[in-house]
Amino acid sequence: MAARIRGVHHVILTVSDVARSTHFYEQVLGTPAFPGDNRVRCISGGSFLLCLQCPPTHALPDDRFDENRIGLDHIGFAVGSRTQLEELLMVLAVLKVETAGIEFDPDGEGEYVCFRDPDNIQVEFYVGDYHD
Repeated sequence: MAARIRGVHHVILTVSDVARSTHFYEQVLGTPAFPGDNRVRCISGGSFLLCLQCPPTHALPDDRFDENRIGLDHIGFAVGSRTQLEELLMVLAVLKVETAGIEFDPDGEGEYVCFRDPDNIQVEFYVGDYHD
């Protein structure tokens, strides 16, 4: 029998600077990170953990995220309303993060905000869950 997934337990992003990324995601998610060290920090994403870690051995010189590599393309989070997207845009403006504002996805038939984190990882916030 195939495994039945109940939800996402955690997402781990390898980042170039854990402190910088922790500060960024604390602002975006509005939740403080759990106490930890400078190699791994975790932040509650509501029903899952978003963990930020240093590269396991060493970072490649001047490395940046690129969705053309095999692996992660982007990460998409669900929010409950357009108002939450509007509030997110205010936070991103304070952080000086560029966005195209609230966009409409014709495939998913929903509104979303898309932006890049400090390591160039594409992050999206969508209104509703994928099955809505």
